[in-house]
Amino acid sequence: MTNKLTEEILFLSEQDVRELLTPADAIAAAESTFYHIGTGDIEVGRMSLMVTDEGGSNNFHSMPAVLRDKKVAGLKWISTFGAPQPGYPFSHGNLVILSDTTTGSPFAIVGATAITAMRTAGGHGVVQAKHLANPDPEVLSVFGCGVQARAGIRGFLTQFPTIRQVRVFSRSSGPIQQVRDAYRERAEIVGCATPQEALEGSLLVLLASGAMKPLLTADQLKPGMTIIGMEGFRDMDSEISRKAKWFLGYRPPDMDIIEDPELDPDGTLSIDDVFGDMTEVLAGKCPGREDPSEIIVSTHMGMGAHDLNCAYLAYLRAKEQNRGVSLLLNQWEA
Repeated sequence: MTNKLTEEILFLSEQDVRELLTPADAIAAAESTFYHIGTGDIEVGRMSLMVTDEGGSNNFHSMPAVLRDKKVAGLKWISTFGAPQPGYPFSHGNLVILSDTTTGSPFAIVGATAITAMRTAGGHGVVQAKHLANPDPEVLSVFGCGVQARAGIRGFLTQFPTIRQVRVFSRSSGPIQQVRDAYRERAEIVGCATPQEALEGSLLVLLASGAMKPLLTADQLKPGMTIIGMEGFRDMDSEISRKAKWFLGYRPPDMDIIEDPELDPDGTLSIDDVFGDMTEVLAGKCPGREDPSEIIVSTHMGMGAHDLNCAYLAYLRAKEQNRGVSLLLNQWEA
């Protein structure tokens, strides 16, 4: 007697993802990712980048990982177009593909644009601060007010109930007003005209500006400060890497911060100045903050494993709630 085997893939749209995942989920997924890399339960594959135009502005990335703790393998497929067609954003249409490591069968395709925004500044950026910052911060300084910065504000307000004021430096006032409207019941949102004004009364700083020159300089550092950088040292002074205790997210993919001239504009960053990374901190292999007066900077460019963890949680929730679209991939007799 033969058995008929069926491969079905659950497709989850961006709308599904936004309704299935919360900021707290993205924080928990990022924390789990760092921890399980540190214990050896997650393997992060090498990112592949493919340029599609002569000017080198438009490219695709594939970012694979194996989540052994969940018996899941997959990759994130993402576009970053610095010279997009009219009407198209810088990055969109991103996907995560998930497969079962027991059978080898794919089982989900998940929209990943919303996941990207949620798990970056608002996910792994928050986890970096959770384990490195002094406890109970009351003021958060944010440089930038784009998609990443706004997701970061939401994540930080989720993780740190003591934050009562968010000081935002941005060249655009419209997004600041949107943030003010969204969180007026949660915290005071203060628009600032200069980076120095944004730092007033704050020891916790999120850099998510997209700026191509330093907005935070070494002479602005204060004892006890924690700086979370989402774009390497493109928007902060590289001297901070030497004056502060520097943590990466995960050393292998974050070597781009040191080797990419866009993330290390003056070419002075050195792996010798890195104290540790978040996978080591969470796995207990490296201390984080050891003294309240330490100045700490943590930079991480992200990795597909974060997205896979978020996508897998969205998949489990979707199965529970009977959401998504099931696609028949293959059938055969065994």
